[in-house]
Amino acid sequence: MHDRRYNDYATALEQTYGEKVYRIGVDGGFSCPNRNADGSGGCSYCDETGSVAVYHRVSEQNKGFCFDPHSTNPRRLPEDTEESLSKRKEHLLWQIDRAKMFLDRRYDTGGRSIYFQAFTSTYGRIEILKQLYDVALSTGSYREFIVSTRSDCLQLEKINLIASYKGQVDALWVELGLQSGNDTTLHTIARNETVNDFLEACTLAHRSGIHVCAHIILGLPGESFDEIDKTAEVLVKAGVEAVKIHNLHIVAGSRLFEEFKAGLLTAPSMERHLAYTIHVLRRLPFSMIIERFTSDTPKHRLAAPRDFGDKHGFVRCLNLEMERLDVRQGDLL
Repeated sequence: MHDRRYNDYATALEQTYGEKVYRIGVDGGFSCPNRNADGSGGCSYCDETGSVAVYHRVSEQNKGFCFDPHSTNPRRLPEDTEESLSKRKEHLLWQIDRAKMFLDRRYDTGGRSIYFQAFTSTYGRIEILKQLYDVALSTGSYREFIVSTRSDCLQLEKINLIASYKGQVDALWVELGLQSGNDTTLHTIARNETVNDFLEACTLAHRSGIHVCAHIILGLPGESFDEIDKTAEVLVKAGVEAVKIHNLHIVAGSRLFEEFKAGLLTAPSMERHLAYTIHVLRRLPFSMIIERFTSDTPKHRLAAPRDFGDKHGFVRCLNLEMERLDVRQGDLL
């Protein structure tokens, strides 16, 4: 029997590397194949910021809550010109310097990882990707190199490029947005991918020694416990090494926000998300690392749920409830 109720990320990293490890999340200036050139479109839950790390959102700091979907300019597909590429590299270096200062102020010691976080970070020509990855990894010694992307942007040549960095870091990861193990739901949220696309991408990554972290959203429209069962089955079948769990949250600027304003949609409460989270954890093997439990959207862009509380409070409630129920990750497998 494990001392921990679930395989939490911080402990897993410390057990692997003998020290705490912190991510440096960067925006490489990518767009997404599921968005239009003017920044519109995309998955129904996504706004135009595309998961940019909170500490890089300089223009959004110190803002009150804002429902204005045009408060930042929609991203346009960057041109692969020499000038554009030079600016992207310069911006990468600025972000890494800024993140290192943030981490150095907050933590005395610990390792670092480079995490291409925003949008689809394999969406571009292979020679452009290599130059951007090279610049980021040239800035120091890193434990892990992590690339967030989509299954339809993880072709073999891009897998091979990521795998080529094996000698520079201790581990290579891709993060893939499964979101749901149900194709009907994926169609509803305009994901423009299938479960099979996800499974094939996982197979390619694993063949090259690249670990996979899958993102899932609990509480998507039309889903409840039965659908969560199916999502858990897909994660197990894919053999992913880690999972990021997100609560359904409605962000200003997304298409879900329009449905929310029209009264067609609600977001699950903290109590409901707690029940969903425990349900899925019990169906995932304990070897699978749980990297997060809730979404991390700035309050001024979050339309619902507004009374969810912070992530630390949710984790405290999760630990107490799993202890009360005497349940553990994987105990139903």
